[in-house]
Order: sequence, then C-alpha cells, then structure tokens
Amino acid sequence: NPLASLSHWWNHNVRGGLFQNLPKIQCRVEPTTTLKLRKTFRPLGTIVQLGADYGMQTGVWQFKSSWEDALIGGKLTLAGRELQFRKTWQLTAVQDLVTRLRLRAAVDLQTYKAYCRVGFRTERLAPLNVVDGFTLRQQFSLDGGQPGHIKVEVKSNFCLPEPEIEYSTETQRSLVGMGDVEINIEELNLLLDY
Repeated sequence: NPLASLSHWWNHNVRGGLFQNLPKIQCRVEPTTTLKLRKTFRPLGTIVQLGADYGMQTGVWQFKSSWEDALIGGKLTLAGRELQFRKTWQLTAVQDLVTRLRLRAAVDLQTYKAYCRVGFRTERLAPLNVVDGFTLRQQFSLDGGQPGHIKVEVKSNFCLPEPEIEYSTETQRSLVGMGDVEINIEELNLLLDY
C-alpha cells in the first residue's frame, strides 16, 4: 500500500527527526468506486451530455443525460422518467453575504404531471473550516491526451488538527499539543468521456 509506506516514511524520518512535533497523518482508504461513461456533444452553442454510471459495490446502472444552454444558462436533465429544468442565480446584497435563487421545473413523462419549485438560500461567505474538514474532487488523465478521454476521479476529505496550547503556573511549563491530519479517500472513479 503506497499510502501506508508514505505514512511509515513520514513517521520515522520526519516526525522522529527535527520535526517531531508535527502531527501524524491518518489515512483511511475505503472508497466507493463507480465506472462513469460519458458522451458529450456541442450542437449550436449548447452542451448535450449522455452518461451511465455503474456502481461497483451495488452492481446498479444509473443513466443520466443533460442539456446545458449558454444563452439562458439553465440545465435540462432527464432523470429517470422525469424531465427537469434547473437554473440558479447568485445575488450579492452585502459584501460577505450571497443569496442563491434556485428554480426547478419538472414534468413526469409517464403521467404528464408537472411541478415547479422556487427557493432561495442566503449564505455567509466564510473562510475554509479546516477542523471539520474540506473536500477536494480532482480528475487525473490516464491517456495523456488533451483534454483526456480516460480519467481517474478522486474525491478526498481532509481534516487538519486544531492546536492546543496550555501553560501551567505550577510547573511553569507550556504544553503544545496537536491532533492528527486525517485524510479520507471517499470515492475512486474511472471516467471514460468521449
């Protein structure tokens, strides 16, 4: 396991040496894996994407398709038997507040029942919370092509330690403690996009 050998090297060479007060790296690799097949067309300034996802753990295929229009900026999606249109507007009223206005209209293609939902959510723009963790999703090209048709997609969660500083008047010493850096590999997907 390359991550176990990296952790072993870190703990023996870096933590045991000059940097012995640095936190340990705890790595958990238990990803869900999905085979993602995509075909993308770009007719008349729009983006049409057809796709199928195969969940390796569940053995279930999920089919997806979407049509994105640059003119009005919405996305038309066929999810199961439901045809959906989604559009989001981002409004800024105050410097550190942002409001997202969301529209979702859908029609069931079997019963022809339609509905529309409009909602908004105000969020405060805040710095990254590293203690609770932050998620990164990255794709790496395997075929070296531009833009690359065969990719590995990795979704990871990183939690950084919260330092703890304590001073004792009894012993007149200070203690500095720190937790571990936690890395959790949540998803490992193979993406074929043509």
